[in-house]
Amino acid sequence: MRMRYYAAMLAAMFLLGVFVVLFALPAPENEIDVAEINDITALLAADFDRLGSEGYALPGCDELDYAVIDADGNVRAATRHGLSENVYSAIRHGDTIVDITKNGQVIGKVIFWSDAEVRFNAYRNRMQAFMVGALFVFTGACAVFLFDLHKRVLRPFERMRGFAQRVAAGELDIPLEMDRRNAFGAFTESFDLMRDELRRARENERAAEQSKRELVASLSHDIKTPVSSIRAVAELMEVTADKEQQQKLQIIQQKTGQIHTLVADLFHATLEELNSLSVKPVSFPSDRLAELIEKADYHEKTRVNEIPGCLVKADPVRLSQVIDNIIANSYKYADTDIDVWAEMDDEGLALVFRDHGPGADAEELPLLFSKYYRGKGSEGKSGYGLGLFISRSLTERMGGRLECENAGPGFKIKVWLKLDD
Repeated sequence: MRMRYYAAMLAAMFLLGVFVVLFALPAPENEIDVAEINDITALLAADFDRLGSEGYALPGCDELDYAVIDADGNVRAATRHGLSENVYSAIRHGDTIVDITKNGQVIGKVIFWSDAEVRFNAYRNRMQAFMVGALFVFTGACAVFLFDLHKRVLRPFERMRGFAQRVAAGELDIPLEMDRRNAFGAFTESFDLMRDELRRARENERAAEQSKRELVASLSHDIKTPVSSIRAVAELMEVTADKEQQQKLQIIQQKTGQIHTLVADLFHATLEELNSLSVKPVSFPSDRLAELIEKADYHEKTRVNEIPGCLVKADPVRLSQVIDNIIANSYKYADTDIDVWAEMDDEGLALVFRDHGPGADAEELPLLFSKYYRGKGSEGKSGYGLGLFISRSLTERMGGRLECENAGPGFKIKVWLKLDD
């Protein structure tokens, strides 16, 4: 509303200025009294021979100045000094030139001095005074407008920006000061309602997170009981089983031990952050890698080549998780034999897993380690897109890295482990 008022005021000032320029301060016009000029010219023609003689007074009035020149261009008389004395200067100055005729013959010319320049200078001075006055008025109006703009728009906007920054920083308990007189008055209440809703949403999220933690902790506790029972039964069966069955029962016991460890981690970390899981790299002999692969290969489809002897820095429990995830993914998406070999350089040892399946699209390769990402080949297959994400995180926390590429045909994953000094 106030903006419209200022716009109307400025428009009115503009129209007033146009009116003053066009009507109140008209441009000067070169007005000539033709009758007066004709009378003077007639008198000069009658007394032409007496011009310049002693005691002769030139006819005319106080408002007209002129000079008289004869046919030869010589000045015969003038009302004052400084007038145009020839036709050329008279034309350049804008004077009025009238022929003096006698008996039908031109005997001289009278040059009437034009005061257009004087009147123009007076007009210019008036215009300058008007423009200066208008400038002062306009500057005052702009100052009032800018002050009101700062008070009603800029200052409230700064407060709203500061409020938005506090909300972005998570400070949701400080309300926004309300002032309905400024331009943002209608929005102030809405912004504060938004802050209140965000605060409630954060409290609800915190409550839901707490509920999730309690649920995970409860489920983790409940899972331990049947897993412990399975392990106990496997230990009893191992006593009376033959050698081949004993090996399989040992695998069952090892897997239940892994489940027990993972459930314990789940119980303590409650899935808040992956960094909550403990990773403790130790000196680890490379000949144990084949053992970890064998334990993870529950379909017995891996072909492990010779792994060079060395010491690597790794957490056996976490490395077992990484290998389990890699082999389980290969079973799920390729379901082929898996070739495993080792590559070694000055920095570390790479355990390479290669299946013979369709591989992944080239544009998907950079995304396979992203949290919750599942490729095009995952349709109809269970999972949450966390396996490779967790494996890469655990490998990096052991000081190594995880890489993947298409093997043409097949898919290849390299687990780089840091050598122990």
